[in-house]
Amino acid sequence: MIKDKKKHQILLVEDNYGDFVLVEEYLEEMIAEPVIIRMENYREAKEILTEKKTKFDVILLDLTLPDKSGLQLVGEMISIAENTPIIVLTGYADANFAIKSLSMGISDYLLKDDLSPTILFKSIIYNIERNKNFVRLQESEQRYVDLFQLSPQPMWVFDVNTLDFLNVNQAAIVHYGYSEEEFMHMTVRDIRPKEELEYLDNLMDSVRKENPKYLRVIVNHLKKDGTLIRVEIHSNAIVFQGRRCRLILANDITAKLKYLEAIEAQNEKLRDIAWMQSHILRAPLSRMMGIIDLIQRENLNELESKEFMGHLINSAKELDVIIKDVVEKAQQITIQDQIRPK
Repeated sequence: MIKDKKKHQILLVEDNYGDFVLVEEYLEEMIAEPVIIRMENYREAKEILTEKKTKFDVILLDLTLPDKSGLQLVGEMISIAENTPIIVLTGYADANFAIKSLSMGISDYLLKDDLSPTILFKSIIYNIERNKNFVRLQESEQRYVDLFQLSPQPMWVFDVNTLDFLNVNQAAIVHYGYSEEEFMHMTVRDIRPKEELEYLDNLMDSVRKENPKYLRVIVNHLKKDGTLIRVEIHSNAIVFQGRRCRLILANDITAKLKYLEAIEAQNEKLRDIAWMQSHILRAPLSRMMGIIDLIQRENLNELESKEFMGHLINSAKELDVIIKDVVEKAQQITIQDQIRPK
């Protein structure tokens, strides 16, 4: 038989020396180099676990120690073991006690009379691997919580069927003005304008049927104070608290759209100015150039000169009015240019 070559760190809390020797033999039969540290009572076990100098893969716990026993021992060992799996080894076959221990967080419950090298080894390996997956899951959930709560943009989770808010981050609370408690008594319908509820219902019917992994829409939302905002919604399908949900990231693009509208208004004014330059300005300017050319080429008498000068002055005044209008429009563009998205 090929032994497990991993050096498993095992804490055995057992006051009976005969049982310790038996468990040690079982472990050595299945594991090439088990590292077994024995503690004879709860006090010693607590001391080595709280010092955290040794990282244990599993704890084997006898239920009747000199200084503690039963459910009290189970509860206190769970509290100091942190994420280390605990396997109970006992000589008492009490089904109710076993169920209670497992519900408290014990990883496995083995009877000493039924123990064998294979049974003990399988329980240790199974619970070590299961605990690794559990720890990875906890870390994954913590990363989700951190990303969710620390996001600078509003985020929430809602139930696809009921539309109830199930979780909201601090950014959503600040941006929309509702407290977390208020959000938890609301649905997605409560932040949508009445005229868009039919669109929302149709959209959610489609989501329930097709369940798209990702969805992006632009909609209107209402803050608590009644402010209407334009929001770009990024929606992902998730399972939360055992319920079919959507994770939402909301990007308020109200200021951005206002900025784009201001840019478009500026562009319109620039088009007006360009038209003025190509049409309105050319008329008096062409007249002035024609009059100057006639004055230079023709031998005009005093009366004709005065008449042409009058036309020249009138064209100059007309040009001055047009230029002032162009300057005024350009100044308006400068004012609009001060608008920036927040």
